[in-house]
Amino acid sequence: MSCASHPPADYRHRPERARPQLGWLQRLGQRLQGLLEQSPRRLHGRQQRFVRQVALFAGGTETDDDDSLIEQARLLGERLRVTGFEDAPVAQLFAIIRELSGRTLGMRHFDSQLVGGWILLQGRAAEMKTGEGKTLTAVLPVITAALAGLPVHVITVNDYLTERDAMDMQPLYQRFGLSLGLITHAATPVQRRQAYGCDIVYVTGKELVFDYLRDRMKMPQTHPLRLQVESLKSTRLEKQLQLRGLHFALVDEVDSVLIDESRTPLIISGNQGNAEEQQFIETGYQLSFQLGEGTDFQLDIDRRSIDLTEQGCESLRRLSIGLGPLFRGAIRREEIVHKALLARLIYRVDEDYLVREGKIELIDPLSGRVMEGRSWERGLHQMVELKEACELTQQRVTLARISYQNFFRRYLHLCGMTGTAWEVRKELWRVYGLAVTPVPTHKASRRETWPARVFATDAQRWAAVIERCQQLIAEGRAVLIGTQSVASSECGSDYLRQAGIEHQVLSAKQDQGEAQIVARAAEPGRITLATHMAGRGTDIKLDPVVEQAGGLHVILTEHYESGRVDRQLAGRCARQGDPGSFETLLTLENQPLRTLKAKSLLATAQSLGLTTAGGQRMALSALRTEQQYTERQNYLARQVTLEYDLRLNELLAFSGSTD
Repeated sequence: MSCASHPPADYRHRPERARPQLGWLQRLGQRLQGLLEQSPRRLHGRQQRFVRQVALFAGGTETDDDDSLIEQARLLGERLRVTGFEDAPVAQLFAIIRELSGRTLGMRHFDSQLVGGWILLQGRAAEMKTGEGKTLTAVLPVITAALAGLPVHVITVNDYLTERDAMDMQPLYQRFGLSLGLITHAATPVQRRQAYGCDIVYVTGKELVFDYLRDRMKMPQTHPLRLQVESLKSTRLEKQLQLRGLHFALVDEVDSVLIDESRTPLIISGNQGNAEEQQFIETGYQLSFQLGEGTDFQLDIDRRSIDLTEQGCESLRRLSIGLGPLFRGAIRREEIVHKALLARLIYRVDEDYLVREGKIELIDPLSGRVMEGRSWERGLHQMVELKEACELTQQRVTLARISYQNFFRRYLHLCGMTGTAWEVRKELWRVYGLAVTPVPTHKASRRETWPARVFATDAQRWAAVIERCQQLIAEGRAVLIGTQSVASSECGSDYLRQAGIEHQVLSAKQDQGEAQIVARAAEPGRITLATHMAGRGTDIKLDPVVEQAGGLHVILTEHYESGRVDRQLAGRCARQGDPGSFETLLTLENQPLRTLKAKSLLATAQSLGLTTAGGQRMALSALRTEQQYTERQNYLARQVTLEYDLRLNELLAFSGSTD
């Protein structure tokens, strides 16, 4: 990327990338380019040459004092503004950063981390295995871009990692004379503007996108030329804005932010409704109890769907006679009763949401974390509140919205890193233009993968888990057990308690102490039961006794919604060359079967018997098929979100706006 022609970072220009509409021939060319860019051997020769260049420059940095190195870095930054991120000056700057990192933080970058940093500067996604030191890797491109004059946004998945990573790396940033901003959910508007004015800012994706939307709501015109004309008239608007444009973004856990969190758009909403609307919702909820399953509506628990029948629509028409004007329209009364049925029969406490302090809090189905400030739309949230006897809140009306896909594609330079990106490499390329490049590990992995087993019932599965825990406790090892939901964690906790096994539970209900629980998960004899939040990004340092005994053992008790998340859980053990093992213990009880292939595989497994090797293979294939079906449905949901966002933008552009 050329920094010389880079737009200025100020509130008047607020540069961001315009997303052109591609024709079919251009889309074909992009797809063919993606096949080339996604090759694992792509850029391999350049990576090796770059590492050798850094080693060559490193010889001269060891004898220089700090002030001399800082001055050299400043001059290299000025050079990069003219030349862009060319390998030679970047290699020299990486050598300086590594040397000062060793002196300031006591940590020097490995060659694998140098490769990872170089990949990020190429505008790609670096796949670095768990424990390879992504936090330290990030400072290489971050400092390089900041010295080149680009405002840098480092985007993380939660407030804890935002604050931890910023504070850990702050001494090194300060050593280079770079200002550092930090934004968490508790930050005030004044603090946010100050943070975005820094050279580097650490922020979660959700906070960043909401700040962008708030800025958009303040601007009467969003076209760049119109904004500049408005700015010439008055600086009042500029003083109200927070972001200085979308220049350089480095996304930590890029698959989590750009893929998992992108199924639903981010929306700023306001209260809407009055006593009549509230009465309409309450009456709709009561009407839902007068409809019969099978006659008035069809219920499919596995597909999480409810469909009103013609008889059900007619029943609603008769029941709503005399209920007021809001019930006269068929579409509106059927929609509100449909939401009531979903709340009563599909959405489940401790799986889809929590009830905490009399309020409904949504649970992210992929991370297992509570989604603060989020609510369902179009009356569904109020229906769940009625179901759980919570205070009824007002309906919300959308004031501004944008999808993650539409937002992050606007960055002039976008890059990211994660341990699990290969499975979604095609989507990352097609949607964001990010090519995935695997980074070789610093040390060979010592993880042992034990044979997976499938059981007919929950009780049998948990009996096997308990037996394994007792065996490993006796050996002096530690165990991390992964579950899919809060309800599953509590069920597993009951089984462990009955067996007399002391353990810790980590789920959305205990999210405040997440890092502390996970950090201690590798102590001798410690059993930790966790949903898939499982402290991603938190180091699990092995106790010497546990390391000697064989390391941390991870048990997966349920397939998650994506095979990537399964792999993330496995990555909690055997980090940085440590010993460790991973095992999958699954159950067929309450397992939804939504595909013909899975049903036939399971029938074959049952005929062969789960005690046979063939039966186990068939059962595992059936469960994996169901997981692939869920992955496909989630992918389609992300596509629908993006396409709706693009259509909405086209309509707004037609009306004279761009957002």
